Amino acid sequence: MGLDSKTITVFKRVGIRSLLALSMLACVSFVTPASASVMGILTEASCPGGGVTVTLTTIIFSPNGTAPNTGCIDTGINTNLTFSGGTLSPGAVGNILDLNSGNPFPFDKFMTFAGTSLDFVLTGLGPGVANTNCALTDAGGIDCSVVAGSPFVLSNAGTGNTGIKLKVFGTITDNGVTSNWNGSFTTQLTQSAVSIQSTELGGGSIGSAQSAQFTATVASIPEPSSIFLGSLGIVMLLVGARFRKSHGTRV
Repeated sequence: MGLDSKTITVFKRVGIRSLLALSMLACVSFVTPASASVMGILTEASCPGGGVTVTLTTIIFSPNGTAPNTGCIDTGINTNLTFSGGTLSPGAVGNILDLNSGNPFPFDKFMTFAGTSLDFVLTGLGPGVANTNCALTDAGGIDCSVVAGSPFVLSNAGTGNTGIKLKVFGTITDNGVTSNWNGSFTTQLTQSAVSIQSTELGGGSIGSAQSAQFTATVASIPEPSSIFLGSLGIVMLLVGARFRKSHGTRV
């Protein structure tokens, strides 16, 4: 016995919907959910007895870390950074990479921590400020950089002291998941800004203690599973539209 045109139309509608639903379910079953992004606060300082030495072209951390060309750092009391392996807390020991202006960005493994999969990649420094007349910093509190293009910012901290800040930013990779991070290294010297500038321009170096605070946030990069699901949904809608058009049906 043949089917009337109304019954055939109903079967076609159900068939299209079932195809779309089954395809989406199959897609979800084969996509593995991505791990959570790294999030939270990281504070750090040099390991006991250490600090940082800065010239016009290098930033060297001490004491030595466990990897070549690194210094040793400890996480501070405000550290609370969640990642795939748990939570990075105060007292964790890590390595921080020495920097040389002759090496191009990005700097992989800029910061790493023992026993974790965290890899802080440094993608940029600064910026500094346009003013390179550090006498204005000492006299009137106008921030300066030692030379044009330097990422360090020198500020008048009062009573002949100078505060120094270095903004940094980059990405964190953790078991294939990418997050963003940014923050600043800071220190204070009992020297005038002009004195620091004179030392640096003369080829000398400035040594000091250092500390820093960084914030890790979710990266604005769609997860592969989200891209796949969205693309499949669009494809299936287009397939359904072509089917309806060729058979004269509506869903």
